[in-house]
Amino acid sequence: MQKWRWTAARLAFIGAALAATATGNILAFLLGPLYSWYFFQDLNCFKHYRHFNAITACGWKMVLTWLREPEYRNMFAIPLTAPPLLSPDLSLVKVSAAWPKDAAACNGCAQCCTRIACPLLDREVNHCRSYGSFYWRYFNCGRYPERLAQIRYYHCKKWEVLGEGE
Repeated sequence: MQKWRWTAARLAFIGAALAATATGNILAFLLGPLYSWYFFQDLNCFKHYRHFNAITACGWKMVLTWLREPEYRNMFAIPLTAPPLLSPDLSLVKVSAAWPKDAAACNGCAQCCTRIACPLLDREVNHCRSYGSFYWRYFNCGRYPERLAQIRYYHCKKWEVLGEGE
């Protein structure tokens, strides 16, 4: 039953994102609290409206990359029934021994965000504005990384795949 809820939640988000895009973001502005909750865990959309167009532009860029690059498409496919995650599955990956002490932080790296020019990255404090949100947990951010191809794609120095090079 839980898998059906995760599937329904993802499909609702995808539908809302497509509807916003199809209307030139008008729907995102009209349904601001919903979009604000999806990306910022906050119903006060007035604080976040300035990010809506940049999020849409980045979304289009990701879709185009997904369509053009089979390697990218295969690397970031998430089953609709997959559970939401706040962090990577530590049965698949581990923090590299060469990574600075604080394993819980990106330590100023944010390579994955920078590579796709994610508008949710607050560059002043090098922190994701969307951390812990629905988008973070249900899509790629919360589960990154799951496999070596992702680590290589983003040139990530923090993570290693278990069993690789051991």
